[in-house]
Amino acid sequence: MSPADQLFASAMTLSENERARLADRLWESLDGDTQEEITDAWSAEIKQRLEMIERGEGQWVSEDELNRRLDAKYGPLLD
Repeated sequence: MSPADQLFASAMTLSENERARLADRLWESLDGDTQEEITDAWSAEIKQRLEMIERGEGQWVSEDELNRRLDAKYGPLLD
């Protein structure tokens, strides 16, 4: 198991609130250019997905359905 995998496994033992604080600290540790690149990439992805839905090539799913699918694929990750 890689150090990142070990750290992730340890982080998953934290409460949701503690994980959120950790995620925020990790985000803040990235330089501004990296944060901007990630934000731009997510914005482009969101735009692409919305356009797919508007063209009828995708569909909305509820949060419950999304979590069910993620749990089925990756195992339960959320509290």
